[in-house]
Amino acid sequence: MSAENKAELIKQLGKNIELNKQILNSLKEFFGTYLSDFLKMYRNANEERDEELKEILAHQDQIFSKFHELMKEK
Repeated sequence: MSAENKAELIKQLGKNIELNKQILNSLKEFFGTYLSDFLKMYRNANEERDEELKEILAHQDQIFSKFHELMKEK
């Protein structure tokens, strides 16, 4: 394997590692505090909290979309 091929392989592996880190961070965020907040809100839901619940769901949608895009890149 030539030095150029090795350098390209190293560069590609670096990109894959960075992409995997982004995917893991998105998963941690999705399944971490925001999912926990949603479940708490869902269990304790009442009409006053509809707006807060909508905000949490919107944020989860953003995280899921980001995760979906990262998986497409993978």
